[in-house]
Amino acid sequence: MISGDSKISQTILGYCLLISLLGVLVFANHLNNPFQFDSVPYITNNANLENPERLLTAEFWKNQFLARGLLRMSVALNVHLDGFKPFGYHILNLAFHIFNALLLFFVLKKSFRRFKLNEMGWGGKRIQSVSFFASIIFLCHPIQTESVIYIMSRSEVMASTFYLIGFLLFQQLLERSPTSRLQYGIYFLIIFLVALLGFSVKQILATLPAVMILYYLLSCPNHSPTWHFLKRWKWPIWGIFFFFTGLLFYKLFTDETFLIGPSRSEEMVGRANYMLSQPAVIIFYYLKKLMFPINLNIDPDIEIVTGFLSLSFLIPSLCIVLLLIGSFRIFKSRFIFFFLCWFFIILSPSSSIVTLHDLAAEHRIYLASAGIFILLACGASEITRKWGKTKPLQIVLIFCLFVGVLGVLTMKRNTVWQTELSLWQDTYQKSPHKLRPLINLARAHSLQGDNEQAIKYYQEALLKGPGVFAPNYNLGDLYLENGLVADAIRHFLLASRIEPEIPETFAKLGEIYLSQNEFKLANSYFKHAVELDPRMSAVFKNLGVLNFYHLNNTQQGLTYFSRSLTLDPNQPEADKIRGILAQYPNR
Repeated sequence: MISGDSKISQTILGYCLLISLLGVLVFANHLNNPFQFDSVPYITNNANLENPERLLTAEFWKNQFLARGLLRMSVALNVHLDGFKPFGYHILNLAFHIFNALLLFFVLKKSFRRFKLNEMGWGGKRIQSVSFFASIIFLCHPIQTESVIYIMSRSEVMASTFYLIGFLLFQQLLERSPTSRLQYGIYFLIIFLVALLGFSVKQILATLPAVMILYYLLSCPNHSPTWHFLKRWKWPIWGIFFFFTGLLFYKLFTDETFLIGPSRSEEMVGRANYMLSQPAVIIFYYLKKLMFPINLNIDPDIEIVTGFLSLSFLIPSLCIVLLLIGSFRIFKSRFIFFFLCWFFIILSPSSSIVTLHDLAAEHRIYLASAGIFILLACGASEITRKWGKTKPLQIVLIFCLFVGVLGVLTMKRNTVWQTELSLWQDTYQKSPHKLRPLINLARAHSLQGDNEQAIKYYQEALLKGPGVFAPNYNLGDLYLENGLVADAIRHFLLASRIEPEIPETFAKLGEIYLSQNEFKLANSYFKHAVELDPRMSAVFKNLGVLNFYHLNNTQQGLTYFSRSLTLDPNQPEADKIRGILAQYPNR
C-alpha cells in the first residue's frame, strides 16, 4: 500500500518533471541562436571578458556590487567555461527560467494554504493542479521569450530566482512560526543574504520587502494583533507614509539623475513624461500582451504622454485604480488583491520612478507577470469547476490545447531570434517609425554582406535622425568599402561632430588621409584618436608608419611602434615591428 503522503510526493514530483520537460521542449529551438543586440557589445566585444578570471573574485563583486556585479560574474563564468559559444549562455538562461517556474509552483501552493482557500472548498488536488497550471503559463507564455532568449536579459530570470527563493523562505517562516528570536533572526538573515545576492543582479529585489509585508498583512485574520495595531495607529502611519512619499517625489522631480545616475538627456524623455506614459504602457501594452500574446516586439513604439489631463494618462490610471478596488469590493478576495499588487509592485520601479531609455520592454514584466497568470489560472479553475465534474476529460483536453497553443506561439517567436536579420526585420515591420530598428536592420544586412540594402536603410535612418552617430559612421564605413571616399569622409566628419568623444571616427579619417598621402592631416586625426583612447594599438602602429616613413621623425615613429607592440604583442605585423625596433637598439 502507498501512503497518502507518498502519493502527494509522487504527484508533486510528477508536476515538477512535467514543468522541466515542457520548458526544454518549448525553448529547445533557440539554443543555437547567436549573440544579438546588446549581447554583442556586452559579451563578444567586451575587452573585460578577455580575462574572465579577474571577474570571478569576491573583490570584483564587492567593487561592482551596485553595477550588477553578480550578473557580470555569471557572464564571465560562461566565458571561462566555454568561451564565446552562445549555447552555454542560452542553457544557463533556460535553466534559471525552468527553475523559476518550479519555485513559483511551490510559492503558489503555500499561498493557497496561507490565504485559507482550503477552508473555502479548495481541496489539495485542486490547489496542486491550479498551481501547476499557473506555473505552466508562466513557463510557456510567449512574452517570456525576450527574457529567456535575449542573453543580457539574464538579469530578469536570474534576479527572479533570488526573489522567489527569498519569498519562499518567508512563506516557510510564517508556516513554521519559530519559537525563539534566534530562529527568527536566522531566517531573516538568510532571506537578507538571498536578497543581497539578487540585488547585485538587478535592483527589482528592492521590492521584495514590500511584497513580503503585504503578503503577511493580507493573510492575517481581521482579529489578529497586527490588524488591531494598524487600526489603532492608522493615522500616524498614513502621515509618515505621505511624508516620506512627498520627500521621494520632491527629490525625483528636482534631480533627474536620482536613482538612475548620470545619463545623456537627449536619450531620455524626462522623468515626468516617463511617469505619465507608464499607466498606458501597463494597461494597453503589458496587460494586453499577457492576455493576447501576439505581435510581440523587442522595440515597441510607445506614445509619450506629456500632460496630467491627457486621456492617455487618465484612462489607464483609472483602470489601475478600478482593478485594485474591484478585487476587494467585487470579488472580496485578499488573495486576488495580493497577486494584483504583486504585478504592480514588482513592475513599479521600471514603470514609475526609475527613468529608463525605453518606455516599454517585454522583459521587464518577467516576474511581475506571474501575478496575472495566477489569477488567470484561478479564474479558469472557477469557470470549469462545475463543468469538470461531469466532463473531466474535456477539461484535460482544453488544458492541453491551451498549453499547446502557448508553446507553439513561443516556439514561433523563438525563431524570430535566429538571426539579427530576422529579428530586426520583424521589429521594423512592427515599429516602422522608430529609428533604432532601422539602424539595426541596416547593420544586419551589412553583416550578411548585402551592402546595397544596408546603405538603403542607413539613408532612410538619416532622413529620420540626421543628427545620430550610428547611421553616419556606419554609412561612412560602407561608402569607404565601396570606394566612395568623398562620401565616406563627409559622413565620418558628421559622425565626429555628433559624437566627438568616440575615437574610432578619427582613426577612420586618419586611415583615409594616410591612403591619400595627406600625411599631416592623417597624423592629426590619429593623434586625436589615441588621446581619446590610449589603448588603440592599430592607431599607434599607423602613427609609427607615418612618422617613421613619411614625416622624417624616426625617433617618434619608433616610440609609437614600441607602444603599439606593448598594447598588442600578437598583432599581424608584430614581427615586422620587432625587426624595425631591433635596428635601433639605442633608441
